[in-house]
Amino acid sequence: MPTNLYWMVLFVAVGCSAPHPDIRVRQLANGMYEVEGPLAGPFKTREELAQVACERMIQMPGASTLHGRQGKEYCALWYYSPQVEAYFLSYFSDLGGDGPGGRKYCKVPLALRDASTRDPVILGPAHPHPHNWEFSREDMGANHEPDWSPWGSARFVDRSGRIWEHELLLFYGPRNGGCLAYDYNYSSRVVSALRAGRWIPIGKASGTAGDFSFDLFEGQSWLP
Repeated sequence: MPTNLYWMVLFVAVGCSAPHPDIRVRQLANGMYEVEGPLAGPFKTREELAQVACERMIQMPGASTLHGRQGKEYCALWYYSPQVEAYFLSYFSDLGGDGPGGRKYCKVPLALRDASTRDPVILGPAHPHPHNWEFSREDMGANHEPDWSPWGSARFVDRSGRIWEHELLLFYGPRNGGCLAYDYNYSSRVVSALRAGRWIPIGKASGTAGDFSFDLFEGQSWLP
């Protein structure tokens, strides 16, 4: 093999690393991003899903608190299968970066491809914070009107007539171990923390843009 060709082959082999096996995202012809599913599930409860999703996501490269402001966010979808009557977690998207003020962000995939589920009910996005255990103002809809979600209305009806509410899951891995999971309900704007296997409401957001605020409920805090 000629020397210059050898170095070209070596460069390609070293410079192009395979994507993480948990990342499966693509852009559709209409510009929308789609992830595959399922990565994990079935789960009979949202609490079970959140705990497993938390542990999986903070293990992704750059997602742990060890990386802090230099870390990386990922997005996934969590959804319900009417056939199995259970919840599932999709694969992840790594599309994102740093926004204004150095805020981390990931682009929420709005579409899901799961060949094993007919009419999956997408309940919301999930993402980890490598630097902060709290939802950001943007997470809680500070720049949107009340009842907003990435899919339009926060409350919606599936094909069976069942009423659902879109919710955002947030995960954070403390340096002393474990994983903290939080839920933001786009409809009620209530934030809940997963503690001892149960969702505990800890606060509520209100207002938009300049008059936005978040207030903890009496006796509650972000950290357990």
